[in-house]
Amino acid sequence: MTNVEFHLQLNHNVTWNMSRLHFHDHYELLLPLTSPGNIFVNDQVYPLQRGTLYLIGENTLHRTIATGFHARYILHIGRKALAELSTPQTDLTQLTHDSFRRAALSTDEMTEIIELFQALERNKNDGSFGSDIHQMVALLNLLIRVAPTLNAATAGEAIHNKDFLRVAPILDYIRDNLSEPLSLDQIASQFFISKHYLCRVFKAATGFSVMEYIIYSRVLRARQLLQEGTSVQQAGELSGFSDNSHFIRTFGHLTGVTPGRYAKEYQSSDQILLRENLKHR
Repeated sequence: MTNVEFHLQLNHNVTWNMSRLHFHDHYELLLPLTSPGNIFVNDQVYPLQRGTLYLIGENTLHRTIATGFHARYILHIGRKALAELSTPQTDLTQLTHDSFRRAALSTDEMTEIIELFQALERNKNDGSFGSDIHQMVALLNLLIRVAPTLNAATAGEAIHNKDFLRVAPILDYIRDNLSEPLSLDQIASQFFISKHYLCRVFKAATGFSVMEYIIYSRVLRARQLLQEGTSVQQAGELSGFSDNSHFIRTFGHLTGVTPGRYAKEYQSSDQILLRENLKHR
């Protein structure tokens, strides 16, 4: 248990503007200490504000923007770590069931959770006797406190951001047609707009160019298919990659591993999760 992997950040920024959507293999627990701002998750926009706790799932496209000075705590932790920390009575893997959740906190709850983040920040594993255990206790205290709150939470209602409202039908169209050939000309024609207008409003809303978004979405689709046991070639084809070599290169560039290696590592990780779940029964 002392080898559980996680990463804690306390960010202080005069302004925070994550210039583009991104995704990662772990879960992100986000606690803003200041307001205001927005968080873009998949195809929706939500307020980013103090007094709200956010959980962003693995492989979830997201982007945060804050105006003015911004401070926040972020904890990154993977599915495997949550499974290893779970017991039959306290199943932390319930946090992995949704791609996004947010929970409003009372003033007392906010103070309590900040103190737990601070305790985790103080209790670093510096190699000294007992420091690894102190760190793990601090991590568990935080997770045990926030898990019931987040398990009872949902994404809630999105806000009506004008940029996202403009591109929402385009995002839906791309998602529904990923396996088909997609081009700027074809998408612009589909929505009776110019390529120039399409590129401008899409970039303003997502931080991506249209083609970048399509590529990222295809890689995410391929990852999902590989997790389900689909072959590398089929995963590429079903995700819209007409050339297998191009699929392997693109997948490797965006994820750091080849599709074949990703599938093998995921299956190995899944077996670990299965063993952990069986132990907890």
